Amino acid sequence: MINPELMKLLETSDVLDVLKDSVLYQLQKIHNVQRTNEGRDWYDELPEIVRGKFDSYKEDYQYLSQILKLESDQIRTEMNKGYYYWRLLRSACHTYRNDLIEYDQQLSHEFNLQETEAISDNAVLNDSIGILDLHAIEK
Repeated sequence: MINPELMKLLETSDVLDVLKDSVLYQLQKIHNVQRTNEGRDWYDELPEIVRGKFDSYKEDYQYLSQILKLESDQIRTEMNKGYYYWRLLRSACHTYRNDLIEYDQQLSHEFNLQETEAISDNAVLNDSIGILDLHAIEK
């Protein structure tokens, strides 16, 4: 059985929205690899086993994205089947937050902006990551 703390993440629309955004962002990054010559070259130079893993992650994130579009009960049923998709969510949330932090720093540096509340200081995202870090790995 999946840790109940993880299942609680699916009960709040704000959290569910952040999880969806994180997965969509991860998918966008994966798809962007094929949109530039540099990305295509990088992909083509990957060893076959790594390229296969990359392709598998792309498929898994696409499926996870579809899961998160289901009705609440269906999402809970699918996410209760194992920890794999929770680990993908955890990874997507970390990527999303890290890139938001980098984006904040670039904006501040580029425009010499005064310190304000950061785009990356998203309490819902940070709280979700905290729970995912504690419980997304099966013990």
